[in-house]
Amino acid sequence: MISEPAIGDALGAALLAHLDEGSEAGVHIVERDDGDVTADPADLYFTEIGDWFAVEESVPDRVVGRVLDVGAGGGRFSVALQKRGHDVVALDVSPGCVAVCQRQGVEQTFLGTIFELADQDPVPFDTFLLMGHNYGLLAGPDQAPPFLDALRRMAASGARIIGTNLNPLDTDDPVNLDYHQMNRERGREPGQLRIRVRWHRLATPWFDYWFLPVERLAEVAAPCGWELVDTAYEGAHYLAELRLVG
Repeated sequence: MISEPAIGDALGAALLAHLDEGSEAGVHIVERDDGDVTADPADLYFTEIGDWFAVEESVPDRVVGRVLDVGAGGGRFSVALQKRGHDVVALDVSPGCVAVCQRQGVEQTFLGTIFELADQDPVPFDTFLLMGHNYGLLAGPDQAPPFLDALRRMAASGARIIGTNLNPLDTDDPVNLDYHQMNRERGREPGQLRIRVRWHRLATPWFDYWFLPVERLAEVAAPCGWELVDTAYEGAHYLAELRLVG
């Protein structure tokens, strides 16, 4: 008999295992809805500034004021910015990730979605971080406007979004090209993923995660009042900075 995994906090469990048992214990699986799977180490959630990717190196100099680290994971950006004197809140929907952030020394955390935080009318933020490819949290063209509007509700005047993503079209991998075509045939964006994270017998619910070219990001963000002002590239990976207009 083949059993389905239990639905739970797979990523949070993996990151906690990494802290408690070492890097091998934190390896987890990202499963895509076409059956493609990849094994990801948890190490990248814990890198310090000197070990960041080149496209991430400018982040500390781009950040201003009060910061909301969206999808904070292991809290590596929150910790680094907190050490630089920023007022940082690390947000994640994963209880395990929030616990990891706290154990790593992050002083302010929020367990929940950006919509739940926005409903609490927090002190406005000057910078929103969407690192670790977390522009992917825009999820798709229908989900992106409410997401960006929620950030706007929490934004100070002139606020900025700093985040990274992947241009899905910059590939010659036949498996990914087939997935792009499958998406087109079902009316989705080429890089609009349907994925879940698995760790041992746990799996997160399936969720959408959007890889999109920077030009498409600018196109989606503009009607929501966010203007693309700068980019940096590292192969297919990019950093994009958006600014609040008006």
